Amino acid sequence: MIHRMSLLAGCLLILVSAPLAAGQTPLSPSDLNALGFFKYWSLDLEMDRGGYVRDADRVDDSLYIVSEKGDVFSLHADIGLTRWSRNLSESVYRVFEPQHFASETGSPMVVIATTPRVFVLDRYTGDEVKDLTLGASVGTAVVAQGNSLFFGSSDGHLYSMVWDDPRKHEAIFLWKAMAGGPIGATPHLVNGGEDLIFASQSGNVFNCTAIQKILNWDFQVDGAIEGEIAVDSESVYVGSTDRSLYKLDRVSGVPRWRVRFPEPLHDGPVVIGNMVFQYCDTEGVSAIDAETGKVLWNAPGAKKVVCRTGDRVIVSADMKLLQIAAETGEVLETVHIPPHTRPLVNTEDETLYLVSRLGTVFCAKPKGHPYLTPEAVALAKRELHQPPEIATDTDNEEELKPRSPKRSEVINWEDPLRSTTDIPPLAGKNSKGES
Repeated sequence: MIHRMSLLAGCLLILVSAPLAAGQTPLSPSDLNALGFFKYWSLDLEMDRGGYVRDADRVDDSLYIVSEKGDVFSLHADIGLTRWSRNLSESVYRVFEPQHFASETGSPMVVIATTPRVFVLDRYTGDEVKDLTLGASVGTAVVAQGNSLFFGSSDGHLYSMVWDDPRKHEAIFLWKAMAGGPIGATPHLVNGGEDLIFASQSGNVFNCTAIQKILNWDFQVDGAIEGEIAVDSESVYVGSTDRSLYKLDRVSGVPRWRVRFPEPLHDGPVVIGNMVFQYCDTEGVSAIDAETGKVLWNAPGAKKVVCRTGDRVIVSADMKLLQIAAETGEVLETVHIPPHTRPLVNTEDETLYLVSRLGTVFCAKPKGHPYLTPEAVALAKRELHQPPEIATDTDNEEELKPRSPKRSEVINWEDPLRSTTDIPPLAGKNSKGES
C-alpha cells in the first residue's frame, strides 16, 4: 500500500511539474482574472523537431523569438501573427537582441547580430538586405541609424561602421573607441542619433558623438558593469558589482543618486515610467523612485519585473507571477505558471507575454481593453508585411531624415577616445593605410 501511494505521489509530481505542451495556455481564465487580465491571443510556433526557445524580446511593435537552433521568428506583437521566420545562426552561436532602425532612404530595417555575423533585414518581410562577416568579435546587440552600425566587443572597443558603402557596396569600419575593458552592454543612440552612450565591464560609462567619437563625458563606477544599462529621455541608469545602482544625468554625466544594495549587481536595471526596477540576489526585485532614488519596496524571491498596468506591477519568481501594488509593494495576487515558461519583460505597454520552451506564445491584455476582433485580424493580415502609415511633417523633411557620418569628418586625431590603430580615411590609401 505504501509502495502504491509513493508511486502515485511520484506520478502526481511529474504531472504537476510537466512543462507546457504545444496548444496549452500557461494561465487559466481564473488566474488571469485574478491578475486583472484576459487572454488576447495565443500562437504555437512551428519549431523544428527537438527545437526549443532560447530567447524572446519585444522591440517596438514586434516580438522576436529565437530558438536554440538559431531560428528567428518575427511576430506582430499586438495581433500575434507571424511576419517571417528564418535561420540566422548555428546552435553554438549567440543571437543578440534585434534592433530596429530606418535606412538612409527611410526604409524600416532590423539589425540582428550573432557572434560571428551581422544581418540587416527588412523589418516587415525578413528579406535579407546585408549579410556581414566582421573581423571583430561582436559582444553586444548592434544599434543602427541610416547607413551606420555601432556595437561593443569583447576586445574592449566600441566599433562604428558603414554597413553598405555607396561606392563599393560593402561594409567599411570607420572608427573604434577604447573602452578600458570588454563591452557587454548594448550601446544607446541618443539625441536623435547624434550621441552614443556605452559602458564597459571595467566600470566606465561614456557619452561620445556618433560621428567623430568626440568624448562628451565619462563616469567611473567602483565595480564592473556586467548587465545592460538603461537610458531614458533624461538619465542613464547603471548597475555595478560595487553593489550600487547609479542614476547619471544623460547630458552631463553628473550622478544624481546612488542606491546601495547588500550584494553585487550582475543584472541591469529596467525603467518603466517613473520607476526603476533592480534585481539583487538577496533582495529580489527592488522598486525605486526614478526621480529621488528612494527605495519604495522589495519583492523577495522575485527575479525580474514583467510589466506594469496602472497602479499594479507584475513580477516573476520561480514558476510564479506576482501582482504587486506599485506604491506600497503589497503582494495582491500570486499565480503559478508551468515550468520552462518565461515571461517577457515588456516596457512598451501593459501587455503580458509568456513564452514556453516548446514555442507557445501567449498574450494577455488588462481588463477593459477591447477584445481582438476578426476584423482587426483581417486588417493586420493585409498589412502584415508593410510598415504602418505614419504622419510626417513635410515642412521638416530634412530634419526627419536619418543622419549618417560623412567620411571626411570621421576621425578627430586629438580625441581622447582615439585608438592608436585608427585609420584616417584619406584618398589614395588602402585598408591598411598604405599608398
